[in-house]
Amino acid sequence: MALFSLTLIGVFLATVRSGGKSQLAQAVHQEGDFALKRIGSTIRSSQAVSCAGDEINVTTSSGAEIIFSLVADGGLTRVASDSSNFLTGKLAEAGSLNFSCYQGTLGNQVVTISFELNTHPLSSGQVQEQFQQEFATSVSTRQY
Repeated sequence: MALFSLTLIGVFLATVRSGGKSQLAQAVHQEGDFALKRIGSTIRSSQAVSCAGDEINVTTSSGAEIIFSLVADGGLTRVASDSSNFLTGKLAEAGSLNFSCYQGTLGNQVVTISFELNTHPLSSGQVQEQFQQEFATSVSTRQY
């Protein structure tokens, strides 16, 4: 009977831990997806882009310039536009941000975006709840 009780307790604890990791993974995925979509839509509607590896300078159709890059925020690295508008939250640390630009066959610019989010050690004390998620996409500017 004691062995059965210990088994049930073990199953319960494993379920609770995996549920916490699932919620954390979902939240981190939403943060990364939001950043990717925001950067992508800005590039898509831009007039010109200039890649510098770990940052990109986007010139909007109105002539304004927006820079997307990694920015330190209180010991946590986050994806930001113009160094102050953060696109990722505080659940995960951003890293390996990379932009590659090339000329498309139709004369438009094509940009490949990639970065990763690692759960921050402060957001989860459990080692099994820490993980890394990668995000990537390619976007082309529209022809006006």
